[in-house]
Amino acid sequence: MVKIPYLSGFNAYLKTRHISAKAHTEYMNSLNDFFNYTIQHNTDYKISEKITDVHEMDVRLFKDFMLEKLELSPSTINKVISNLNVYFKYLFSLKKTPEIPTLNINSITVPKQSDFPVTVFLKLPDYLKADLSIYTRLLILIISKGFNYKEALAPDFYKKFNQLNFDLDQRKFLSTYQTYIEPYKNYWDNDNLFLSRNKAANSPLLTVTALHRDLKRDSDSTNLDLSPKKLYTTFILLALSTRELSEDQLRALDALDTASVLYYRRLKRETNFNI
Repeated sequence: MVKIPYLSGFNAYLKTRHISAKAHTEYMNSLNDFFNYTIQHNTDYKISEKITDVHEMDVRLFKDFMLEKLELSPSTINKVISNLNVYFKYLFSLKKTPEIPTLNINSITVPKQSDFPVTVFLKLPDYLKADLSIYTRLLILIISKGFNYKEALAPDFYKKFNQLNFDLDQRKFLSTYQTYIEPYKNYWDNDNLFLSRNKAANSPLLTVTALHRDLKRDSDSTNLDLSPKKLYTTFILLALSTRELSEDQLRALDALDTASVLYYRRLKRETNFNI
C-alpha cells in the first residue's frame, strides 16, 4: 500500500468529525488512489515522498485521469476532490504544507438530461434528412446501430457496416451518402466509410480533426452537442431507459464491459435520465 503522509494524524482528525465508517473508507480510498497515481507521475514526490512536493498540477492531472481514463462520473470525481480538499486543508492548518493543492480545482458540472442530444435518436429519420454534414449524419446512423466513433473510423469497418439491416429512411440516406462518397472512393481506390476530402492528404482516411470540424459546425447550427462521445453516451442512456431493446441497442450494451455499464447506469441516475 502506498504511503500517505501524516495519515495517523489525519485519521485522528476524522474521528473528531464523527463521520461514518463508510465515509472514512471513502476518504482512505481517495487518498490511496491519489497517492498511487502521484507517486507514478511526480518524480520529485516519488523520490522524497514529502507532502511539500505535491502541488496543484498533481491534483489536476489526477482529476483528468479520473475523467478521461477511468471515465468516472462527475459526482464521483467531485467527491474524491472534496475528500482530498479536506486532507490538504488539514495539513495546511498544521503548516505541514505551504499550499492547498486543491484550492483552485473546480468541481465538474453534473450534466442534465437536457445536455444530451436525445432528439437526434428519437427523431432519427428527420436528422438523416437534415441539412447537416454528410459525415455528421453518417456518424449518427452508425452510433444508432450500436457502434462508437472509434469503431466507425477504424479501417475496414465498412465490411461490418455493410452487413447490417437498415430501414427505408436509413437506406434513403445511404443512397445520398453513396452519391456523395463515390468520387472520393474512386480517387482513393478505397471503400472505407469516412474518406478524406483533401486530395493532397497523406492518407485516404478522414482525420478525427476533420470530423470534429463538421460536428462542431453542425452542433452550432442545431444548438445540440453532437460530439462523438456525447452522441454515443446519449444512445447508451436511451438504451438503458428502454424496456424492450432493439437489436441495435442490444448490440451496443453487449459490447460494454462491466465497468462501463456501471458508469452509464450511475450517469443515468445522476442525470435523472428518462424517456
